[in-house]
Parts: sequence; C-alpha cells; structure tokens
Amino acid sequence: MSFTQRLSEREAALGRPVRVGIVGAGQMGTGLVAQVHRARGMEVAAVADVAIERAEAALAAAGRTDVVRAESMEHAAEVVAAGGAAVLDDGLRLAELGLDIVMEVSGIPDVAAQVALSCVLAGTDVALMTVEADVTVGLLLARMAGAGSSVYTVCRGDEPVECLKLVEYAEDLGLEVVVAGKGKNNPMRPTDVPEDVAEEAARKGMNPKMLTSFTDGTKTQIEMAALANATGYRIETPGMHGAAVDLDGLAEALRPAAEGGILTTDGPVVEYVTGDVAPGVFVVVRSDSEVVTEELHYLRLPGEGNHFQLYRPYHLASVEAPLSIGEAVLERRASFAATAWSADVIATAKSDLAAGTVLEGIGGHHVHGTAHDADEAREQDLLPIALAATSELLRDVPAGQALTYADVRLDASRPLVAMRRMQDSMLKNGVIR
Repeated sequence: MSFTQRLSEREAALGRPVRVGIVGAGQMGTGLVAQVHRARGMEVAAVADVAIERAEAALAAAGRTDVVRAESMEHAAEVVAAGGAAVLDDGLRLAELGLDIVMEVSGIPDVAAQVALSCVLAGTDVALMTVEADVTVGLLLARMAGAGSSVYTVCRGDEPVECLKLVEYAEDLGLEVVVAGKGKNNPMRPTDVPEDVAEEAARKGMNPKMLTSFTDGTKTQIEMAALANATGYRIETPGMHGAAVDLDGLAEALRPAAEGGILTTDGPVVEYVTGDVAPGVFVVVRSDSEVVTEELHYLRLPGEGNHFQLYRPYHLASVEAPLSIGEAVLERRASFAATAWSADVIATAKSDLAAGTVLEGIGGHHVHGTAHDADEAREQDLLPIALAATSELLRDVPAGQALTYADVRLDASRPLVAMRRMQDSMLKNGVIR
C-alpha cells in the first residue's frame, strides 16, 4: 500500500492530516511547501523563516489562504490546532507547536543542527535537507533520536539518499556492492570563489556562495561523505578519484585494479564521477554466482563480466522530500541517517591564507571541502569544513593544504562546535560507534 493511501487512512482515523513544520522558505523551501500542500494526508501547519514575509509568500504561492502571522508561540499553537498555517521567524521553536514532523530546509548547517537537536529533545520527528549538518554531527543526532521517541532523518530526493535506496535494493537482491556514488553536475574547480560564478549564479537565480559550493566540489564531497556514514563504506583516497567515466563504463572502470579497474581496494567505497552520469546515482555490484551472472547478462543489465551497474537517472530534491514524512510518521524509520562515522569533509585552503584571517564557510573565498577517511582525519587532527566559518587562523596555511584544529581558534559560541565536540568525545570513548 502506498504512503498516500496509508496517510489518507491515518487522516480519516485521527480526523486530521500529518502536521508538517518547515524551516526555511528560500527556493528549496518554497518548493517543499508547494509539494507538501499537494500531497494527501499531510499539510503544512507552520513555516519559519528569519524573513517572515518569505514564509508568507511560500504559503501563498502554494495556494494557502489561511496563513496567520503568529504573535506569540501560544498564538501559533492555536493556529496549528485549528488547522491553519502559522508563520513565525524562529525555526528553533517549531518543536513547541505539536507538529508531527519538522522539515529543515535552511541550507545553513548551524541552523539545521540546532533545529534537529531541538526536535529530538522535544520528541518531534525531524527531517533535514541540509546535508552539511548531517556530515558534521549526524551520528550524534541519529543516536540521540534512537535513544528517544523521535525519528531523525535526511530527506529523500537528494543524491546520497537515493543512492542509499539503490544500495538497499542491491543488497535485497543478494548482490555485493563494490561502489556507490553519483555523477557530478558541475565542473570541478576547487579554487572557485563567488566572484568566479557571479554571472552564472545571476542567470540561474542562485546565491553565488551556493553555486560556488557546487563548482569547488564541496557539495559533492559532503554528499558522498554522508553516504559513506550511512552505509559504513570507505573513502578510498582523500577527495575520491572523481574519474571521468560515462554511464556505459561504470561497471568496467569502478572495480578493483586487480580486475582492471581504478580502485586500490576491494570495496565497498563511495565515489563520484564526471561524464554523462549526472544528475543520476549508481551502484556497481558483483555476483559470485555464475548462474545469477548469466541471468543478469540475459536480462541485459549493463555490466562487464560479473560486475554490473544499477542506475537511477534523476533525483528530485524537494519533490521527493515528502516521502520521508511517510517513512518517519508511518514506519518510524529514517530514510537516511549515519550508522557509523566513516568519513569527514575537511577544510582545505583555496589559496595561501595568512594568520589572522577570519575564515568564511562553505562556498566562500577561503576553503573548499575534501572528503577523508574519518579515522585518518581524526589521527591528523583535521578540521571539518562546517566548523571553519568564523574561525580565526593562528598561522599561515599554504594553498591546497588541509587545515587542522591547531591552525585555528574555533568560535566556541557556535552550538555546532559544541555538538561536534560532544560527538568526537563520544566516539573517542566508545559511547557511540
């Protein structure tokens, strides 16, 4: 039975739909509001944005006419209980409104982590579209949610989540996954800064810093590191191979070197490729059964020898995100969450950086992200990129060098820093694994 049918039955039984709160009413948030509004069995009950008029505009664009600007939290709760749509400017307080699930779409890792934490502590389900937060403190959030009554998840629709679904499909078929990954949409220019992409960003109606995070590779590194943490797979080499491979060559190229491929280990690993694979995701699998191998060739599954590729040619971002509502509310499970800490995304200098520089974060002028094996990053004391923002450099760092904790004075006032320190401590002491 589909989620739609089951959510409709739930609504009939309870006399109300799933109440959804949304944090962030930018481009992605506006799309999510519209998609949830169209779905059966759920409704947008509250939207929070620091620019409250954006929240109102997102609901209006979806066709809502019962939008109320909340004068207080008590007022907001009354609007929600009456079936209206409350708008407010503080996403951290949505967990106080009796919502069934909060979906975070701010795009700001500090905000996303705090929203998730506030929901988990309140026992409210929470779904993130800001993967940057998950790749920084996702294991902490997943373990805290698991110890309580809430579901913590990353939303369906982004590449790492949809790639995980291919991994699960392959495992259900009894196939061994060798590589899981995505095609990269944008060129790979690690030293890009916002001015380099300003014209393209204007054409696309994008924030230049967001586009920079795509073209300098940080977004891809974050997405694949998150996939590594959800699957327990490895990052084989810092930054991954990023090979130029087209769709018809995945199963031939992405296999161990001993079998003619580019991998130095036997897998499973995560990777990204350039070529014609984007905007899709893939897994390369192998079978140890001659019978199954012959059957897969007979059925024309693309492959070479006993290696085959499973491919999904799209990911639909906010259009698919409501699927996570069904999984969380009906099945009490996460679409995607860290199960181990296999990878970290490390701040790497884009240019020669001088002591005293106050670093910009993701998509800025100073650093780009490089995925590393988490154990190696820990041994080398490397600095996660989401912690770099507002940190002050204590010494010169040459272009291309990974930053360490010793290179910076962290901004200890950031809750994200405190959460990461807690996760690191719990990993070190074996409290979480």
